[in-house]
Amino acid sequence: MTAVTAPAGAAPARERLAAALSAAARTGLAAWAIVALLVAVLTVADPGGFWTAANIANVLTATVVLGLVALGQHLVVLTGGIDLSVGSTATLSALLTAMLIDGYPIRTIPTILAMLLLGAAIGVVHGLIVANTRIPAFVVTLSTFYLIQGIAFMISTTPSGQVTRALADVGMRRFGPFPLALAVLAAAVAIVAVLLHRTRFGRHVHAVGGDAAAARSAGVPVNRTLVLVFVIAGTLAAAAGVMLAARATIGSPNAGQGLELSAITVVVVGGASLLGGRASLAGTLGGVALLALVESSFTLLQLPATASDLIRGVVILAAAALFVPRSHRE
Repeated sequence: MTAVTAPAGAAPARERLAAALSAAARTGLAAWAIVALLVAVLTVADPGGFWTAANIANVLTATVVLGLVALGQHLVVLTGGIDLSVGSTATLSALLTAMLIDGYPIRTIPTILAMLLLGAAIGVVHGLIVANTRIPAFVVTLSTFYLIQGIAFMISTTPSGQVTRALADVGMRRFGPFPLALAVLAAAVAIVAVLLHRTRFGRHVHAVGGDAAAARSAGVPVNRTLVLVFVIAGTLAAAAGVMLAARATIGSPNAGQGLELSAITVVVVGGASLLGGRASLAGTLGGVALLALVESSFTLLQLPATASDLIRGVVILAAAALFVPRSHRE
């Protein structure tokens, strides 16, 4: 029997494709390629519905809360950890925001500042425990996930409180297809980008994620870096909670349910290594856009709610299968 041989040049072509995909994953282009493909599919499926100002606004609005949480998760993953408490932190923040404001405008700014401080305090606790013990970050934050969610249920088991009209406008008002809330996410992205790429802190974060022991030997303040990373993640999760309350106008003990898994998903789909040391901010934002598009497509295409988890899982698995493994083969 004659052996079947691959066409000449097939192996180099596959290697070039793998290298291109790996480079795309590192730069964040991979996630955005999937976003572009999904936009094309939705445009063909419903051209009159997808490109309406209302639908684009819905997609962009969906990126705000998830984007804020994902930025914090991005930093934690860069250090080689996972923060499972961001969803419950956002929940507690959303609930307390509405209950403390309770319709009084004079309470708005102090309450928002208090929530950001609460998120930072939760981050300090996480950072100190992770930095000074051998307990993995995901175990520490898993325990506080239940603890913080339990506190939220102790405060209220039903939707409570009410935000002011001004805060609700931040969550829901839009200018054409652009929601006002998007400015909050844009500001957070700019701050995190500067911290990661223009400061010593950013270099320390990458060093800790690459090899914490080597970084410590080189004089990097590993413990302080870990604490600061968790403080930023907690603060951003609390900010996401404020935005959840602004959008709903009330506080709910279930407001941030599932955010922690969604945040991990978008960071991984964006090409991050869960071992730490490598993640693309552009890729994480692409993952956020991808998940927002998937969520909005259910309503746009009038898909049955029972199929939502199945479709979401297929899209995420396909994106990960295409790009994530190749980004780790180095």
